[in-house]
Amino acid sequence: MYVRSLKYLVLLSALMSPSLRAQIPLPTSGTSQQAASSQESADDPLGRSTPRGTVVGFIRAADREDYDQAANYLETTQRGENARELARQLQVVLDRETSIDLSKLSRQPEGSKAAGQGANRELVGVVKTSSGNVNIWLDRVKRGDNPPIWLFARDTLQQVPDLYQNSGDVPEIEQHIPGWLRINILSMPLWRFCVLLIAIPLIFLFGSLIARLLLQLLKVVAAPMLRGTEFGHAENLVGPLRLTMFGILSVINSNFSYTLLSRNFWRDVGNVLIVFGVTWMLMRIVGTTGRYAVARLKRNQTSDKIAITNLLGRLAQIVVFIIGVLVILHLAGVNLTAALTGLGIGGLAVAFAAQKTLENLFGGIMIISDRPVRIGDSCKVGNVTGNVVDIGLRSTRIRTPDRTIVTIPNGQLATMNIENYTLRDKFWFHFTIALRQQTTADQMRAVLSQIRDMLDKHPDVESETARVRFINIGSTSQDVEIYAYVFAPDYNRFLAIQEDLLLQVLNIVESVGAALAVPTQVTRVINESETARITASNSAAPASQPTDHQSK
Repeated sequence: MYVRSLKYLVLLSALMSPSLRAQIPLPTSGTSQQAASSQESADDPLGRSTPRGTVVGFIRAADREDYDQAANYLETTQRGENARELARQLQVVLDRETSIDLSKLSRQPEGSKAAGQGANRELVGVVKTSSGNVNIWLDRVKRGDNPPIWLFARDTLQQVPDLYQNSGDVPEIEQHIPGWLRINILSMPLWRFCVLLIAIPLIFLFGSLIARLLLQLLKVVAAPMLRGTEFGHAENLVGPLRLTMFGILSVINSNFSYTLLSRNFWRDVGNVLIVFGVTWMLMRIVGTTGRYAVARLKRNQTSDKIAITNLLGRLAQIVVFIIGVLVILHLAGVNLTAALTGLGIGGLAVAFAAQKTLENLFGGIMIISDRPVRIGDSCKVGNVTGNVVDIGLRSTRIRTPDRTIVTIPNGQLATMNIENYTLRDKFWFHFTIALRQQTTADQMRAVLSQIRDMLDKHPDVESETARVRFINIGSTSQDVEIYAYVFAPDYNRFLAIQEDLLLQVLNIVESVGAALAVPTQVTRVINESETARITASNSAAPASQPTDHQSK
């Protein structure tokens, strides 16, 4: 992991080379920035139609030491060598003394129109000197019939020679470095290349150390709440913390970079890493908190809240992710208003294309909010019977008595008939006992009386609704109906109570001398002679019977 990360970071450091930076465009900001860039190119071939285009164009030209083109970004009457020298001096001043955030420069042809600035003037940076601060201005200039362009203002350029003399042509640190370390490699002094190769792994390791120290502190603070073993999930915070710390150190490192472009590069890299790290960390924290909350609900046996807790945790992670993406887009210079508008239009298209997915999503929200079933409930959905093991955003899973898992989309589940056995407040005890036909009236009265008395005195039977009635005299039995409701916390307890009631009913029937009717079947075996006699008798029967006329 460390080796792979260092490879990526060394590759990023190579991008700091002026020769490569001149060939690689600065980070774009999506379709809005591409449209703006194409508009700049259409208006001015050098991209001077906006303040940002002027500053970036000048930095790129000066970075590849093309001072003839860099002079085109200056509002000056000087030409030839004088113009090239002025451009070089402005580059040194911007690199050594100025901190300009390129991402905040206006991309509009009219400029930012900030308070205190004229309609055709833009403040892009400030140079701090011993005698005070000097503003770096751009002026919007119109030359002939061409569209107006932005150039470094005359009053700013008049102060550049003095600012250059104060800053010096060679950085102070290079004055104390041996000449062989100032040899250029990839258009970068060798000493700077060595510093980057050493600084990057040191920054990474330092960030990892700080991340682990913060994790230990977090354990001390959160251990009483997380109760020991459940804090194992917090180990997942090491990665996000390390990434965040590396981003912070990158931003700090940007203040000590050698050029304006490198300062902006490290600042942008640091900001992106911080946003990624914080977003990643918040998603991990939400996930860990959700798991802890679910475990606590299971301990407290409040399963009805588990599904809503899982749903809220997932939605919170989605919200955190969306916010992180929006912040990244903002840092990239994307107009969030336009982006959100496009997102709304795109959302409609996605909604039409993903109707079933959205149907299941809203079905899951409705199931969790209405709670027709909860995790752990025993229920019957359509022809599926079992226990609910999970209610997700898309589907609900039910474990059947065969120990299989049946997954039902929430959109279908929301429209199906659901029979929830767990929500029963009482159980129905309903049986019909068949007594023998030989049971006398006195025995029947005794059976009815004793069963009613037994139900009335039983602590788990609802006596107000209990009834025992003699309901039928059949061809083989005399039937008694027993109807009652039993109070029980679950189905297993009900089965135990039902067993006790049935045993007491059997004792009552036996105690009064009665018995349960047993269905019987009589099989008569006859011999051949008797079979012949019966056959003859049956065949002669119609002839021996008088007709209607004879009987009259």
